[in-house]
Amino acid sequence: MSEGELKEKIKKMYDEGKSIRQIASELGMTYSKVRRMLLEQNVKFRGRVAEEVVKEILERGKKGESANKISKEMNMNFNTVLRILRKYNLVKRKRKLTPDETLKIKNDFQKGKSIYQIAKEMKISTNLVVYYLKKYNVYRPSTREVSPT
Repeated sequence: MSEGELKEKIKKMYDEGKSIRQIASELGMTYSKVRRMLLEQNVKFRGRVAEEVVKEILERGKKGESANKISKEMNMNFNTVLRILRKYNLVKRKRKLTPDETLKIKNDFQKGKSIYQIAKEMKISTNLVVYYLKKYNVYRPSTREVSPT
C-alpha cells in the first residue's frame, strides 16, 4: 500500500468515528504518526466537548458533585471533566486537617475507637486516619507471629 493510499485509509477510518489510538493500534503504527498523517490531510479534529455537555458538567459542579462522580455517571474521561471544572474554578480543594483534628484522631484511637469509626465520624478516609496515626507513632499494623517451624 502506497503512502497516499495509507493516508486515505487513515482519513476514512477517522471519518467513520475511530479514534487516533484505535487507528494506530489496528494499523500497527504510533499515535503520533497517525496524527501527523491526519494533519497532512487537513483533517479537522473532533476533540471538543459539546456545549450542552459542558453546561451539564458545570451545573453538577456547582451543586458540589465531584469530578469523579460526574465522569462516571456521564461516562466521560475523568481528566476531561476535571479540566472543564478547573477552567471555571469549580474544583474542590482537598480539605486540610487542623492540628486539633489530627490530635483528635490520635486521642480517639488511644481511647479504643477503631480506625473505621474515627474516619466515619470525621468524614475522612481510613487511609488518612492511618497516615496521621503513623505520623504520631501510635499505629503499627499488627504482624502475625510466624510459627517456629
